[in-house]
Amino acid sequence: MKNLKIFISLLAGLLLAACADDAKLMITASPGAPVLSAPSMKTTAYNKDSAAYVLSMDSTGLAEIFKGTAANYGVNTTVTYNLQIDKAGNNFANAQTITNSTSDSLPVTVVQLYNLITSPTGLNATVGVKSSFDVRIMTTIGSTNNPSHPLYSNVQTIKINPLRSLKPYTLVTPNPWYIIGLADGKWSYSAAGIGVSMIPLSVVSGNAYSSAGDGTFTYTGYFQAANGFKIVSGKASDMGTWTNQWGSSDGKLTPVYMSGSSSNFTVPSDGYYTITLNSVSNTLTFATATAPTKSFASMGMIGEFNGWGTDVAMAASLKTNNHVWYATYTFTSDFTPPVGNGGMKFRANGAWTDNWGAGTFPAGIGSNGGTNIPFLKGTYIAVLNDIDGSYFFLKQ
Repeated sequence: MKNLKIFISLLAGLLLAACADDAKLMITASPGAPVLSAPSMKTTAYNKDSAAYVLSMDSTGLAEIFKGTAANYGVNTTVTYNLQIDKAGNNFANAQTITNSTSDSLPVTVVQLYNLITSPTGLNATVGVKSSFDVRIMTTIGSTNNPSHPLYSNVQTIKINPLRSLKPYTLVTPNPWYIIGLADGKWSYSAAGIGVSMIPLSVVSGNAYSSAGDGTFTYTGYFQAANGFKIVSGKASDMGTWTNQWGSSDGKLTPVYMSGSSSNFTVPSDGYYTITLNSVSNTLTFATATAPTKSFASMGMIGEFNGWGTDVAMAASLKTNNHVWYATYTFTSDFTPPVGNGGMKFRANGAWTDNWGAGTFPAGIGSNGGTNIPFLKGTYIAVLNDIDGSYFFLKQ
């Protein structure tokens, strides 16, 4: 009798263990995998002309709702639906989970999809390039920490074109980049070195900047073969670190990004060159340029801040063929609105023959006779490139 009681106790324990794991032991021998429907292609993210989902990094909308049929495990248990994606033809060797749910209807936002396919730790898709991707549903049962019995749906192939939402520099705060090494030769990589040791690259017109202030910057000026230089980030967090920089792989105009062992750039011969840097795509190019038709002996700032009287003198950044000017100035009050009613301008040689204005602050592209520049109270380093009219007021 005693042995019978022991046997019954052991049997009860085994039955309880089996019940605790019944989802694993009692599923049907032939579970039914979900079937993924073709995407509806009815969201605003889908562009019919290009037959692709065009994703903007700033969009808050819905990319697509992916729908499947219910998986059938033959047991009443919670099923988790995981929406997976990989580059087309990769057989999900690098499958990434976009989203998951206990429902077979899986909505995906533009931000979710954009971030996953463009992330270096995700699919590392190239921004601005339309590519094909495979999508499927993987279902599992069991706990989140211990999923089991995966089933896979059929595969649907979609095309995606991830685009950064670019805006004019007037709608963002550009993160300027600087040439260092051309000016005073002291390589002072600090806020105090702006204009003195560091020459800012110019902003450009058009939709060229992300909301974070990254985008296209350019510089045209005179370079000497004897003077090496680098290009460095002007973000406050980067200033002085020499981490976020462009240098040369061979001491010539062969760019390499974020390399601690890079050399200085050198031009093949003295002359004018144009640099174009895109801090979104991380590209940098050099091209020879035509010399400007005008050069100026002096440059100054004038405006309502000094009663449109004597110019505030600006210093030349370069000793030879200079076209970049800088000055530190404290505005004690804001300009008189509306834009153009008060404000200030840059002008050459203390005369109005050549002057630069635009109705934007703290950055702009001035033109001769353009709108007065507004300003705000504070101390700034003002920098002007008289070749393209680009200017910055960098608050100190």
